[in-house]
Amino acid sequence: MKKKDGVKFTFLALIISIVFGGVYTYAEESQTSNGANESDASGFTYQVIHPDNQNKESGFFDLKMTPGQKQTVEIKLKNHSKEDLTVNVKINGAKTNPNGVIEYGPNKLSDDKSMKFKFTDLVKGPESVTLKPETEESLKLEIAMPETEFDGIILGGIQLQRKEEAKKNDENKGTMVINKYAYVIGMRLKETDKELPLDIHFVKAYGATPDFRNTIVIDLGNKQATIMEELNVEAQILGEKSDEVLYESKKIKMRMAPNSLLNFPVSMDGQAMKAGNYRAHVLATSGDKRWEWNGTFSITKEEAEKFNNEAVGLDQERGIDWKLIGLIIGGIVTLVIVVFLFIRLFLKKNNQKKKLKNKAKNKQQKRKKHSTPK
Repeated sequence: MKKKDGVKFTFLALIISIVFGGVYTYAEESQTSNGANESDASGFTYQVIHPDNQNKESGFFDLKMTPGQKQTVEIKLKNHSKEDLTVNVKINGAKTNPNGVIEYGPNKLSDDKSMKFKFTDLVKGPESVTLKPETEESLKLEIAMPETEFDGIILGGIQLQRKEEAKKNDENKGTMVINKYAYVIGMRLKETDKELPLDIHFVKAYGATPDFRNTIVIDLGNKQATIMEELNVEAQILGEKSDEVLYESKKIKMRMAPNSLLNFPVSMDGQAMKAGNYRAHVLATSGDKRWEWNGTFSITKEEAEKFNNEAVGLDQERGIDWKLIGLIIGGIVTLVIVVFLFIRLFLKKNNQKKKLKNKAKNKQQKRKKHSTPK
C-alpha cells in the first residue's frame, strides 16, 4: 500500500501557506460601538452606517425587516493612502466549520437541506469599490426580503479586502508575496422575534482525508433558522456487529450557524483505513436538549485504498513482505559469492606468486651449485 512522504508533504504545505496564506481580521461583533474598525493595516478603514431598523447598537448589521421589504444599507470606506485603492467585496452566507465555529467569510462549507432562504440570494452588492487617494466612498448593499414571512434569522457576512497585485522584486527578479488583510462584517436579518426550538439531525457518516489524515466524518445538520449555542458532541465509531470502540472524539462549546452542516471529524489516529461496515454512535447536547443517533456506513476497498494513498503519517500494521525478504536474501547471497570469488582469486594469485618465487629461488640455487669450484 502506497504511503506519502511526510517530509515532502510538510514542505509542500509550507509552500502553500506562504503563497496563499494571509493574515485575516474578522470584524463580526468585536468592533467599536459605532461600527468603525480601528486597524488600518490594509490601507483603508470602514464604518458601518446603522439604519433606523437596526435592532441594537453593534459593529454588525442586525436588522428587523418585513416580508417583501427592500432596503439599501451602507458601509463607509475611507482610503488613507496617497494612491488609488480597490476594495474587493464578497457576500457570503454563514456556515459552520468542523471546529464548531461560525464562518462569515468565503468558504466551501455546506448548508443543511432545511435552508429555505439563502443570504446570498437576498443581499446583493458590487464586486469591488475603487477609492481615490485620501477619499471616502459608500459601499451600498441591496437587501430584498422574501415575500413569505418566516421565523428565525438569516445570517451572513460581507468581506472587505484590498485588491493586491503581485509586485516584482527587481533584486531577485522574483515575485514578492504580500500579506492580505480582510475584514468581515456580520449581517443578521429577521422578521419576527419568535424563538425557535433547537433541533439538529444526523445526516450521514463516511470516510475522508481532511488535511491528508484518515478520518471518519459525521455530518450533523442544524434544522432551525437560529444559532445553536453551547453544542457538545461525543462520537464513537464501532464495528458493524461489535461494541468495541475503534475511534472516538468529543468537542464542547461549539456553535452552529442557522440551517448549516457541521462536518464533525473523528480522527483515526494515524491508522490505515480498512474496508468494511461500521456504526457511528453520536450523542449531542445543548442546554437541556439531548439527541442521540446510531448510524451505519460502509467503506469500500477502493475508497480505503484511495484514502490510504492520500494520507500521511500512517501507522500501518504490515504483514510479511516476502518480496523485501527475497531481495535481502538475494543481496546476501550475491555478497557471499562476490566475497568468495574475491578470496579465491586472491589466493590463486598469491599461490602463483609463491610458485614463481620458489621457481626463481630454485634456479638461483642451481646456478650457485654449478658455479662452485671443485
